[in-house]
Amino acid sequence: MRYTQGQIRELLSVPVETFRAWRSALPALARHKGHGPTFTPGDLVAVALVSELVQVFGVRIGSVANRLNPPLEACHGLSWPVLEECWLVLDAEGGRLVQADEVALRPAGRGSFVIGCASIVERLRSGLAAAEVEVAQGSLPFPPAVISAAGG
Repeated sequence: MRYTQGQIRELLSVPVETFRAWRSALPALARHKGHGPTFTPGDLVAVALVSELVQVFGVRIGSVANRLNPPLEACHGLSWPVLEECWLVLDAEGGRLVQADEVALRPAGRGSFVIGCASIVERLRSGLAAAEVEVAQGSLPFPPAVISAAGG
């Protein structure tokens, strides 16, 4: 399944202007042009990671774009079950998408942002499931009728 920019913005509560700024700063997001569904499930997690950095940690994306782009590119082709096992590590050396054991092996004393993707994937699943429930099928404007085969 692929998502449109509008679906992603709605799911993550990201204003149009903010999303535009992220796209101009991050080549991983800039490759998605137009209004069609071009974002993969992995891209959705990538945008959610950007949103987490901005909304929870107050990070200005322009200041970390060169370090943040490689892990966002890595998210592109990954499925949610794979991403649930990954962590974003963003520090002075760069940005990486790593497995949990690599996070545990990091040397102490270095400042970094470490964000687990499992909680993000769970929030996205819940948000998408809630959106499906809200869109109830409307009633038909006419009663159902049996249609018989021609000549019968």
